[in-house]
Amino acid sequence: MSPSQKKRLIVVALVLGGVALASFLAIMAMQTSFEYFKTPSEINSEGVEQNQTYRLAGLVRKGSLVRMDDGITQQFKITDCVADVVVQYTGLLPDLFREGQAIVSVGKFTNDSVLIASQVLAKHDENYVPNEAADAIMLQQASKCDNADGPVEY
Repeated sequence: MSPSQKKRLIVVALVLGGVALASFLAIMAMQTSFEYFKTPSEINSEGVEQNQTYRLAGLVRKGSLVRMDDGITQQFKITDCVADVVVQYTGLLPDLFREGQAIVSVGKFTNDSVLIASQVLAKHDENYVPNEAADAIMLQQASKCDNADGPVEY
């Protein structure tokens, strides 16, 4: 190998090393901004990581909405007809939020497996279902949720 070929090889190795280092740093920086989309069943079976942001989709269980003593914090359960997750949200809920409505909550879990939501999304009329929620829980069976003995299949 001639001296000029060695120099080129060193330059190529340095460039590849720099690209690999930049890629590693970019991936590490993006990990803090990842949001995992989960259903209540997945949360209960797989568990959660602390300090990780989750998007939780499901139906607001009927009769589960409770206003806390401070008057602005609400607590309710999100269900996929198989499992429930308790969600706590401080602030004004969307106008279209109601029990039995498909919603998406964004937030982080506490040690007690309560999702402290920073955002609650509910959209449009009773026919609207977020794409993630529609895929996960099949809204056609939602009315059977309270009477279902097991998982709703589609």
